[in-house]
Amino acid sequence: MDSDQTVTVAFDIESSRLVQLAPPPQAPPRCPRCRRTGVEQTTRPSNRKGNAGRVYYKCQPCNKFLCFIDHRGNDPSNPPCHCGVSSKTQMAGPEKRISRGLHYVCRLGCCDFYQPYRNGQGQHLTVSSDDLAEHLIKLRIV
Repeated sequence: MDSDQTVTVAFDIESSRLVQLAPPPQAPPRCPRCRRTGVEQTTRPSNRKGNAGRVYYKCQPCNKFLCFIDHRGNDPSNPPCHCGVSSKTQMAGPEKRISRGLHYVCRLGCCDFYQPYRNGQGQHLTVSSDDLAEHLIKLRIV
């Protein structure tokens, strides 16, 4: 797929199955870089990425984001990360590109797993509409 092409994603909410979300981390994870224990933080209310007031773990010495401490994106059918647990679906922030790429990361924050979210044809799925991004956030898909 050329970088200029757009992939359209359609969701049929009526036929969607209810997903029992996997649990978030139960304890602060250790940083995959330095092995220090993460510290709990809260995003600012002014966060424009759809994460305002969201609680997360961060490694202070490395200044590395580890993971969010909630159920959003924790679909147990997501691919397993390097830890062997289901990953978390996330969406790149609006500053990354015109379109916000969907991707998987370790939901527990314990490893450096990252995998683009691809459709059946191997295309990296992106969200180019702010309205769709808001709906995916409200539905806790990302």
